[in-house]
Amino acid sequence: MTLNRNRKLSVLHLIGSTGLYGAERWILALMRASNTDKVNMILINLVDSDCVRSQVVAAAEERGLSAIDFVTGGKFNPFAAVRLAKWIREHKIDVIHAHGFKSDVIGLLSACLSRCKIITTPHGWSQEGNTKLRLYEAIDRWLFKYMDMVCPLSSELAKGISSGKNIRLIQNGVDVEEVLAAVPSDKTDSDCYVIGYIGQLIERKDLNTLFEAFEILCRDNRNIRLMVIGDGHQKDALQAKAQQLRIENHVEFLGYRQDATSLLKIFDVFVLPSLLEGIPRCVMEAMAAGVPVIVSDIPGNRDLVVSGKTGLLFAPGNAHDLAEKVEYARSHPDDAKDMSIRASDMIMSEYSSRKMALEYEAIYYELM
Repeated sequence: MTLNRNRKLSVLHLIGSTGLYGAERWILALMRASNTDKVNMILINLVDSDCVRSQVVAAAEERGLSAIDFVTGGKFNPFAAVRLAKWIREHKIDVIHAHGFKSDVIGLLSACLSRCKIITTPHGWSQEGNTKLRLYEAIDRWLFKYMDMVCPLSSELAKGISSGKNIRLIQNGVDVEEVLAAVPSDKTDSDCYVIGYIGQLIERKDLNTLFEAFEILCRDNRNIRLMVIGDGHQKDALQAKAQQLRIENHVEFLGYRQDATSLLKIFDVFVLPSLLEGIPRCVMEAMAAGVPVIVSDIPGNRDLVVSGKTGLLFAPGNAHDLAEKVEYARSHPDDAKDMSIRASDMIMSEYSSRKMALEYEAIYYELM
């Protein structure tokens, strides 16, 4: 059956979220950028039990988007797929767009039961030595062959997927308008140089290297501080690391913040020391905000940063190299500003969420 392209499609974004990180913000950006005359979108967040409203649903509602929490009754309760399939039929959903292992499993079962199409977007693979997590990811990649379409965010993420006709690379995008609209927070000390990080506090982000680099910088300049925005299971270990390095008085752990973009705008430099990334949304947001970026020299980061032109690259895990790059940005503010301007122009022209939304809209119609 050929679908009339004048007919409005209904798309369900499905995720099992416990916070508001890159994948969640990516979905919200896509929903905001989509053409509401062509596609009606709703977000469902899978939650284990009935509790307070999740962060991603709250963030969606703040942006005027449709979103609900859907109680599964357990981490992988197969009966949740039956109830979700009923909901999908009742709301006449055309396409499920899944994000992550849990939503892939329940989404695929629900799609089979409701006879609607399903696509998935892998947002990243783990490097942690967690056997259970590795097993989940292996099962997830095996499930991809049953999806109607798999849309990785970068060529690096596509390498973890078996080749097939149902793979379509769509470049990551950022909600430029939302970044530009954010009002910068007040900077308490205008003379203090602020190094910032926004993201999960987990091993693959390699924040230990950032802390060690910051300790090196503090030896010669105490008028600097490090702002860490985000939560994760490594928080306690990182706080202990700061005390061990005797930098705790210069490091702020701000946790999850709804005003993260406003805080981003007071950073003098944004640092991402990750060991593994797709195309990192946090770096794109920093670039769009006009903040100079310094990132680890890994695939994904290299898609965005040409060293010396749109930011600076440092050797992964090398605290001395990172400290040198931060010191260069601090002592050469004109160069740092020029790099941030070129980076912002690149994001505006090549990585807007509207461009990304147009490509997804075409795929939704193609599947129908």
